[in-house]
Amino acid sequence: PVASWSSLDYFGRWKALHYVARRFYAPVLLSIEDAPPQQGLYVTNDTTDVWHGRIQWSLETLDGAQVDSGEAAVAVAPLATAHVQTLDFSEQVTDDNRRNLIFVAELWQGETYVARQTAYFAPTKHLQLREPQATAVCRTERDQLVINLSSRTLARLVELALDGADVVFSDNYFDLVNGRTVTITCPLPDGWDLAQAEAALQIRSVFESFTAV
Repeated sequence: PVASWSSLDYFGRWKALHYVARRFYAPVLLSIEDAPPQQGLYVTNDTTDVWHGRIQWSLETLDGAQVDSGEAAVAVAPLATAHVQTLDFSEQVTDDNRRNLIFVAELWQGETYVARQTAYFAPTKHLQLREPQATAVCRTERDQLVINLSSRTLARLVELALDGADVVFSDNYFDLVNGRTVTITCPLPDGWDLAQAEAALQIRSVFESFTAV
């Protein structure tokens, strides 16, 4: 093991950076300018067509109780970035509650979900994280394992792994927010069945990183 800037390890396994790079190189990118108590919303369109959609946003507690919400229409010229909106939560965010709040923004095109971004009002190490109680409902489709994930409260930076196998997931190292189901896929290892994959699935987040014995 060495200190390395590589996003892949020696065996070609994806590190967190590689998963995040796939997100920030997406042809249509949702970004948050995180400047608490303000949150700025931007959409970058790297396609050659005008892009139309909408952003749905909400200010919530880490357990999912909604404090504020809204929606904004989006129209972005080809090969351009649009500043959609800047929201000021000075009245909602206080010294007493900032460790228990999350800002969630979702990008939609019609009824098609495109992307989600989250931002916070305190550093991760100061958030009032609780045991997420994340659950996974798995099924197989052809040679793919399909994992539907949900949690009782925020699971910050979820890391998925299959014990005993090296696989590339459709996404990894993401925030799992209360009230949203995230669907992840990966190749089903050769010779494995659903029961074996379910038993091997490991779900970790920031909370488990400092509570594990």
